[in-house]
Amino acid sequence: MFAWSRYPLLRIFIPFVAGILVAFYTNFAFPVWVSLVLVSICLILMFLLYRFRKYQNRWENGLVIVFPIFLFSLYYTHFLIDSAKPSFSFDKNNKQIFTAYVVESPTIKSKTIKLIVRMKGYKQDEKFEQMHTKAIVYVARNEESEKITYGDELLFYSYLNTPNDPKNPKEFNYKRYLSAKNIYLQSYADAYSWCKLSEKNGNPILYFANNLRNKFLKIFQDCDMDVQEYGVIAAILLGDSDDLDPDLARSYSATGASHILCVSGLHVGIIYMIIAFFLRFLEKTKRKRIFRSLILLSVIWLYACITGLSPSVARASTMFTFVAIGGLLNRQTNSYNSLLASLIFLLSLNPLLIFSLGFQLSYLAVFGIVWVQKPLCSLYQDRTKIGKYLWEIITVSLAAQLFTAPLAMLYFHQFPNYFLLTNIIVIPLVFIVLVSGISVLTLSFLEFTYKYLSLALMYLVKFINWAITTIESFPYSVTKNIDISIVQVIFIYLLIVLLLMAFFYKKKTYLFGGIFCFIIVMGMDIHKQILVNQQKKIVFYSVNSGYAIDCIDGITSTFFCDSITIKDAQIYDYSIKNNHIYQRLCKIDKLQNQQFISFHGKTILIIDKPIHAIDFDQKLKINYILLHNNLNVSIDILQKMFDFDILLTDGTYSYYCLNYIRKTCVSKMVPYHDLKNHGAMLVKIE
Repeated sequence: MFAWSRYPLLRIFIPFVAGILVAFYTNFAFPVWVSLVLVSICLILMFLLYRFRKYQNRWENGLVIVFPIFLFSLYYTHFLIDSAKPSFSFDKNNKQIFTAYVVESPTIKSKTIKLIVRMKGYKQDEKFEQMHTKAIVYVARNEESEKITYGDELLFYSYLNTPNDPKNPKEFNYKRYLSAKNIYLQSYADAYSWCKLSEKNGNPILYFANNLRNKFLKIFQDCDMDVQEYGVIAAILLGDSDDLDPDLARSYSATGASHILCVSGLHVGIIYMIIAFFLRFLEKTKRKRIFRSLILLSVIWLYACITGLSPSVARASTMFTFVAIGGLLNRQTNSYNSLLASLIFLLSLNPLLIFSLGFQLSYLAVFGIVWVQKPLCSLYQDRTKIGKYLWEIITVSLAAQLFTAPLAMLYFHQFPNYFLLTNIIVIPLVFIVLVSGISVLTLSFLEFTYKYLSLALMYLVKFINWAITTIESFPYSVTKNIDISIVQVIFIYLLIVLLLMAFFYKKKTYLFGGIFCFIIVMGMDIHKQILVNQQKKIVFYSVNSGYAIDCIDGITSTFFCDSITIKDAQIYDYSIKNNHIYQRLCKIDKLQNQQFISFHGKTILIIDKPIHAIDFDQKLKINYILLHNNLNVSIDILQKMFDFDILLTDGTYSYYCLNYIRKTCVSKMVPYHDLKNHGAMLVKIE
């Protein structure tokens, strides 16, 4: 049965996380003097309870500790968020002069270099003011910008702006995503809007690690590998996904193997096993064991730095550190407490890590493996070594998938049906890839050995890629367009936990609780489906390429857009796809370049060419007029020819043309909606 005394860190973790969530999603905070009074009261109560409490009431002391921890987490998170926000006002329509340090390894894209920078100062009133805000700067890609590295100090002369809120229903919230990383500004600098001021300004350890990773990447680049294989090797060994083929990455995701493309606990564990194998001779005395542990932890953390200190590898390295220290102290470590200790440690360094999807999935996977894998493994005993090994891989995959699937379905709206087959094939091969890759790096100075090892590594990765794409091609390899809400995800996790507890402890109460959660999840799904079947609505989307209009009737839609938008899959995936999944559309008919649309008594006229005034006996009744192709149309002519409810402009319009139309509509009291700047417009039809 569950006992709080076995997991003391859980009492710290719960209020600590609660404080982070309250600070991030609200502006709530007690006045400082109120907080000091409350903490003082808690300290007095703690002293009195410690002095006079009875043993059976010891839980009261723990309850009193909760509030100070919550307050500390709340104010600490508020402080980090407020200190990262811009401390100055700027005009987004005027260029700014500012200096900044590159704080992460640059990401190379097809036309730009993505830089995460910490701003050092900006020019105001002919002098430089200090500032410490983080920003994303996209620099035009050329020979010079490709030389930018971690620790460089750069001078920029470009526009600064804040990320926009989502402009379409269910669109990815990029602004919140950046704020969870404490980034509140973004900019673009062409080839003539920046220059390098100095180098090597970052943390010396990280600077060394980044240079080492670049040297390792150069070794693999010199192997003359195919582009796809090099991208996978760089991702698996060094956590560099810049050269990863997007279609191949989607295949890995669709088959449930995307976790091997980001360095995680799997990779760190394999590195730990390899180094521990070669250091077996240092196990005889306590002094040698200490020296061995120091070498192991040094290698692990060096590997973590080289791979960019991603949340997953930092979590794994931190947990290995706590386990190793506990072992050196001759104390039997509780896996849950080690996991919680690493989690609290990382969140103490950066509370906003908890909003990282990779961080969440990583901890959920490890928790599932720690709790469920051994009981699952004990259900079947194979007498052969190969059978035991395969059964262990299956149980590990099941345990991890059980606790990551609900969250993954919420974010990615899909489920890989053949994840077990994928992991049985891929996980053993990843071990060989890591060993082979380390061998290539270690023996790169031996030309003959290096040549054949790298060739073998390339064909091994080629086989993995072939296996992944083959599994993806199987019928029903992935269940797509899954629509669940965050409330459903919470109840699904409760369902999983209660059913597992019913299985482990043989209690009917847990089983009935699981059934109740299942009924709630299914009830919410049925209620949503009833609403979807009855819906009738028109959605005018905000897309920069042109226009996109959904005429939704139940679970079917007629989708109208211009010729450019219909060909751009990236626009659809980013701005429209999530809403189609949310509306549970089963049939979507796509039409392009339509001039007139009629839908359940509502009419839409799309004007993309100049029009001239025509005298009608009676004005034509049009509900919505959409102007396209940056067309400058006379509002007087529109009013003379049409009796319309509202005028709309799409994403093709320039700032100056929009400004003119906006002013004209205000002066003539014409209802107007700017899709480009004000976002999508939803029309519900009763």
